[in-house]
Amino acid sequence: MKKGIVILMSLIFLVSCKSRENSNDNNDTGKSSGQLENLKVIEGKVVDPKRKPIAYVAIKLYLDDNDCMNAYTSKEGTFQFKLDEFRIKEQSHFEIVYKGYTIHYVSLRNFQNGKSIILNKKGEVVPAAEYHVFYESIKSCGRKS
Repeated sequence: MKKGIVILMSLIFLVSCKSRENSNDNNDTGKSSGQLENLKVIEGKVVDPKRKPIAYVAIKLYLDDNDCMNAYTSKEGTFQFKLDEFRIKEQSHFEIVYKGYTIHYVSLRNFQNGKSIILNKKGEVVPAAEYHVFYESIKSCGRKS
């Protein structure tokens, strides 16, 4: 009898968890059409001077003085940002950092979507320790407190 009650309670618990999970999924996809229409996808690739992709490049997208987003390149050197285009301002720009290369800045208005950004080693290159600090520090971008 006790086993039956425990099994029944377990089943009720599992079903309630599953239904709660499904209702949360519906809320995420239930965005209004206005929100979806304003979604902009910004993507590109980071390469070295020989056009070889660079993996794990840290990219900070400054939307304005109080708003930023982060991305890290894939093994193929690609990155992507998805954002509401109303967040983009005139001064919006990328800061691209990787160890052994100079810091690279690109204005968002001058960036051609889907194109490659070429990093170089001319000038003051970023040491590994500074790269790791930047890599970790941009993880807080885009989070609302």
